[in-house]
Amino acid sequence: MKTLVAGANGRIGTIVCGKMWAHSYFSPLALIRDERQHMKFTALGVPSVQGDLEEGIGDFLTGMDAVVFAAGSGAHTGPEKTIDVDQNAAIRLIEDCERAGVRRFLMVSAIGSDPNSESERIQHYYRAKGVADEKLRSSSLDYVILAPGHLVDDPGTGRIDAAENLDRRGDIPREDAADAILAALENPAAIGKTIEVLAGNQPVAEAVAQAVGGNTLPPIA
Repeated sequence: MKTLVAGANGRIGTIVCGKMWAHSYFSPLALIRDERQHMKFTALGVPSVQGDLEEGIGDFLTGMDAVVFAAGSGAHTGPEKTIDVDQNAAIRLIEDCERAGVRRFLMVSAIGSDPNSESERIQHYYRAKGVADEKLRSSSLDYVILAPGHLVDDPGTGRIDAAENLDRRGDIPREDAADAILAALENPAAIGKTIEVLAGNQPVAEAVAQAVGGNTLPPIA
């Protein structure tokens, strides 16, 4: 599966690229903003291209089977930048994928994303993510929305809890969230689903399969 990873230089994007490179099912292409980041992905063995999501990256979509949107404005940016990246750039990429014929689209969202969020802490983030999620749901793409809880840098355990609505908040290691991204892309039953993921007790692929009502697939070779 030839997969463009938007936001590849971010912490979860980098992990996703590395995991995709290690498995023969995926062929990742890292989208970066700064040419100095090429060396990082060369060291990982992952090809990279330089582009700006806010300006459009349609030229890089030819031949892609899937896109992972793992980009974000960052925790310390203001509402305007969050809307520019987490909302508007995501929407532009969704529309570019429709035009380019890229069928699969996995959105890295967040538990709590809601266009009408009343969160007192990061309302602008949840609202921007929620608007982009709604755009994806109304698109013609074979989408998956993966909504992790609070991402932490703890070592992955290989085990998560997953459901369309976990009805709780919590943490999840970025490594385990990255494994859930790969499992959701590999499982066709995940198409059209929103999957919330947190640290938990089930093996990742099994948890994702149970959340989407599909079968647990064998590990990627």
